[in-house]
Amino acid sequence: MSTSEKIVTNGTGAAPNGFHKERNSSESDTDDEEDHRCGYCGYRPAWMQVFNNPKFLCVLLSAFAFIQSFVVNGINNVNTTSYERRFGLSSSQVGIISSAYDISAGVVVLPITYLALTCHKHTILAIAVGVMGLGSFLMLLPQISTGPYEWGQGASAMCTTANSTACPQVPSDLSNYLYLLIAGQLLHGVGGSTIYSVGISCMDDCVPTKSAPVYVGILYAFSALGPAAGYMLGGYLLDIYVDFTSVPSPLLTSSDPRWVGAWWLGFILSMTLAWLMFLPLLGLPRELPGTKQVKASRVSEAHQDGSEEKHLGASFREFPKVTLMLLKNPTFMLTSLAASSEGILVSGFATFIPKLIQNQFGQTAGFSAILTGVMAVPGAAGGYLLGGYLCRRFKLKIRAILRLCALACLISVIAAATMWARCEQTKIAGVTASYDYSKAVLSIPNLDSPCNTECGCTQESYTPVCGANGLQYFSPCHAGCSESIGENYTSCACVNRTSTYNETAVGGVCDTSCPLLYVFLPIFFILMVVTFAAATPTTMATLRCVPLSHKTFALGVQWVFARFLGTVPGPIFFGVIIDSACVIWKRSCGSAENESCWIYDDYAMSRNFFIVAIGVKSVSTFFFVVASFVYKAPYTHKVEDTKTENTEADYQSTRGTIPLTETGVYRKLKSESETRGQDNPALEP
Repeated sequence: MSTSEKIVTNGTGAAPNGFHKERNSSESDTDDEEDHRCGYCGYRPAWMQVFNNPKFLCVLLSAFAFIQSFVVNGINNVNTTSYERRFGLSSSQVGIISSAYDISAGVVVLPITYLALTCHKHTILAIAVGVMGLGSFLMLLPQISTGPYEWGQGASAMCTTANSTACPQVPSDLSNYLYLLIAGQLLHGVGGSTIYSVGISCMDDCVPTKSAPVYVGILYAFSALGPAAGYMLGGYLLDIYVDFTSVPSPLLTSSDPRWVGAWWLGFILSMTLAWLMFLPLLGLPRELPGTKQVKASRVSEAHQDGSEEKHLGASFREFPKVTLMLLKNPTFMLTSLAASSEGILVSGFATFIPKLIQNQFGQTAGFSAILTGVMAVPGAAGGYLLGGYLCRRFKLKIRAILRLCALACLISVIAAATMWARCEQTKIAGVTASYDYSKAVLSIPNLDSPCNTECGCTQESYTPVCGANGLQYFSPCHAGCSESIGENYTSCACVNRTSTYNETAVGGVCDTSCPLLYVFLPIFFILMVVTFAAATPTTMATLRCVPLSHKTFALGVQWVFARFLGTVPGPIFFGVIIDSACVIWKRSCGSAENESCWIYDDYAMSRNFFIVAIGVKSVSTFFFVVASFVYKAPYTHKVEDTKTENTEADYQSTRGTIPLTETGVYRKLKSESETRGQDNPALEP
């Protein structure tokens, strides 16, 4: 037996071929058995051991991933417009809320994953899900602690000289609740980041190499189904008035720009589900039965830099050494950079695609969220499963996996052309058309006109009306209307500018017909499938290109890159480009400060989304291609599959002429690998 084999045997209690060594102490046998049984403290009954297997662990981790993505990537993203309206925030500020998750996740992921090298991983996961539930509670607090929503009912929407002499009472500054929402997302990041580092490593530890992609693919698929539930449930909740428990529903509809739905109900559900997950995860043992045999049977595929693989990570003193080893691994670094660039696009789309659909195709916030859930999220889940299936079906090695990722990015570049799909922008007086209807587009939007100068109109409340001339106005006040019966307005000075039309207007936006939404949705579905088809292969390449003892920490390091270079700036960057397309801002009466945006330039928004999508996908393709060329496979990478018949001639044909001593080593390694595969039942799928 070699020295390395003796170390493994003494540390784990199992020989590499799957046979347990004889122990000298009955007490150590008892301790080892307790480490592999489900239960709490000394209570480990036999009936609980039915859950002590990788399949149940996969169920728990998939549920954890579902809850995390439900609240972070579903409910939170659905509420984008509600945050803006309810608390007077801009899109870039809302982007900070989404980025807060990745900021905290990026900060804590390295200590957590390094701690997981020696600590009880399942206990870490249990604490993480409890912290995530606390984050949902914090995001619920703004609704509990603030008063009823003020939607502008104190301001007169009609043209009257009273508007120019007095402003309604301005409510307290609600924008400070931004910090409470950010705090909730910070706790979501602490809890949620653990599932994609420690959780995936736990799953990979207890299943054979060839089955790991399927298990990881299932976990990722549930993480993609979470946003589906979040988008669809959140879309339904947005059709319920925000203060329905204490205030009668106002004379508004969900299509009114001032409407705010019950955005807070989703956080009650996510908080409850997260705390229900705490006890099942806490009851899992330190290691599942068979984990040690699976680890002993693994053959490293780590990138070779000419040095021997070192088993570091036993203490925090070795933290810098392990980190430096990963940073010097070019395959790992290039894969991490590719994941970072993908993170920019994925996080930006997840946060603002509902807003894009709402503005580009004239849909309500709730229906836009449902459409996003129906198209984007199943596409992401299908992409996760497709990537895992391709890796298993064709038994792809690292280089082939990286090329598969590059191909997926190239296809995404073509599908990204769907960002150009948009409806023709409505002609709005003072925004996209002049008040006298003489020009189709205005270079500088201006809601003021001689016909409404004496009305004292403000931009505090967007109450669109459609004039008899087919032109839409920002409000009855901006249309110069001084009389009304319900939603029918008369004596509208700005409507009858040419003595051709009656001086009347009807509440609401002007009707437009646009079938391009049904072109956008299927192509966007394809874009999601091919984008997320690279996610599972990227994770598998990361796990295989580093030493086996460092894979948990490697996932943590990769998440740091992906977050701070990708998902942290992504929502903020998309928020900035959306704000840059704003032409009319909400402004409180008597204030010149911009709050949330009322009207966007649709062409500018489509252009910005398209340019960013093309740029990001091109960068990702470059990193994956370069990574596939710089990867150096170890000499023993051909022998990991126990069912593959490799000959000495085959090995020489792939590596060139090698010395007889190396051939002998290869034959010995091959024989030992075959023996382990035949004698170890843990290797079976």
